[in-house]
Amino acid sequence: MRVRAIMMLMLGCSFLSPAQEPAMKGVAPQADAVVFKESKEERDARMQWWRDAKFGMFIHYGLYSGLGGYFKGIPGGGEWIQCNLGLDTDTYAAETLPLFKPAPGCTDAWAELAKEAGCRYMVLTSKHHEGFALFDAANSDYCTGKLLERDIVKEFTDSARAAGMKVGLYHSVIDWHQKDYDNTICRDLCYPAGQERMLKEKEIPRNHAAYQQYLHNQVRQLVRNYGQIDIMWWDYSQGDLSGEAWKAQELMQTCRDANPGVLFNNRLYAFSGFDPSQDTKELDFSKGDFSTPEKRIPREGYPGRDWEACMTVGNRWGYHSEDHQNCKSPERIICQLQECAAKGGNLLLNIGPRADGSIPEWQVEVFKRVGAWMKVNGEAVYNSRPLQARVDLPEELLASVVWDDIYIFLPRRAPGEEEMDYVFSIPSNQVNAVFPTILGQPDCEVSMERVEEVDDKGEKQFYLDITIPAEAWHDAVEGLPVLKLGYDG
Repeated sequence: MRVRAIMMLMLGCSFLSPAQEPAMKGVAPQADAVVFKESKEERDARMQWWRDAKFGMFIHYGLYSGLGGYFKGIPGGGEWIQCNLGLDTDTYAAETLPLFKPAPGCTDAWAELAKEAGCRYMVLTSKHHEGFALFDAANSDYCTGKLLERDIVKEFTDSARAAGMKVGLYHSVIDWHQKDYDNTICRDLCYPAGQERMLKEKEIPRNHAAYQQYLHNQVRQLVRNYGQIDIMWWDYSQGDLSGEAWKAQELMQTCRDANPGVLFNNRLYAFSGFDPSQDTKELDFSKGDFSTPEKRIPREGYPGRDWEACMTVGNRWGYHSEDHQNCKSPERIICQLQECAAKGGNLLLNIGPRADGSIPEWQVEVFKRVGAWMKVNGEAVYNSRPLQARVDLPEELLASVVWDDIYIFLPRRAPGEEEMDYVFSIPSNQVNAVFPTILGQPDCEVSMERVEEVDDKGEKQFYLDITIPAEAWHDAVEGLPVLKLGYDG
């Protein structure tokens, strides 16, 4: 059976015009905010390493890691357990702090696994919504520095750089611990009911201006004290607590002053990770460098802008004792990585360490097996770009381009097809002097034959029939071979 594929070798990129900032209702905009501007050439140079890296490790680690999804036997989820169960911060901390005991060298193990998996960058939660900081915060006692005499961010940045990784820090702009944080400005941003009751009973007033200062002081410490920070990964904004409600432009400029090449995601201004209706909206580059679809890959990618799909190996971000039941297969993760590369995006794949910093074995296994595939096939992912013109491939095929070479991600064979050769066609005028090989299988003989057909108009059309032997699947890592159409010379 012949499968036709029209492949256009056209590279390049276009950028969309800036989106209009939504009006802020609950917080007055900052009149003195200066919007950052740069040329397309400057932006491309700044984004280059990230666009080439393609694959990163996300680490969700905090006090929630010790609960494993249960608070005194009551199920409540992962990193959102404090909010889900409505716990005030005193009750929550009394239970979680005694459990949180990072083992020496745990960040080295994270970095070693990221390197083995083929990741090129790592992003750690410096502070999640619970408000507990994984560094020696100068303006808070609710941190590892004061309570454990450990600076986990310092340990992490040292470990990541030693493993050759670019360094990213996730930082939540909402806070369920800090008393000045005013959740009443935007009720859509979830907040623990018990914390709200406690503040009311103790007659503790909210002070948004004080919280802005608190947030900025912590970020200033993060970007100044830990060497080059390559990514600031914000989380997250909504409604009236978006953008200049955080003094966002000033916050980003603080980061740029310390780290001129730093990259930002888009969540200082909006959170649209779950909402496919946002997929067609433009990204204003002054408000973020890349979009962040969460637990999904956009159907068409995001043509004209940078994006990164953040994914879990199971269902949870933070450690959950039962999440192994939801473990995705290495094959599925590899296919997600292929899809991101083919559509012009990155994959940020999460681990959720236990309270001692150890990584659940089932997550380790998935990362290692993805790494084994990447060792053989990584050249199809790293430095890749999508085919910019329309590509009429069969539905089961995706492709990436590195320089002039085309990489076709071949699908797992359907039951009953394991011993059949796979044949598809390319119009012969679309390629010239290509040499077909299967990555990692130098002895696998892929054949090409020029064939002639007459179309409905009676005109001759010429195709290259490419035949891939069934053995390519037998010998492929995880049964997922990659076909390279390389140009001679």
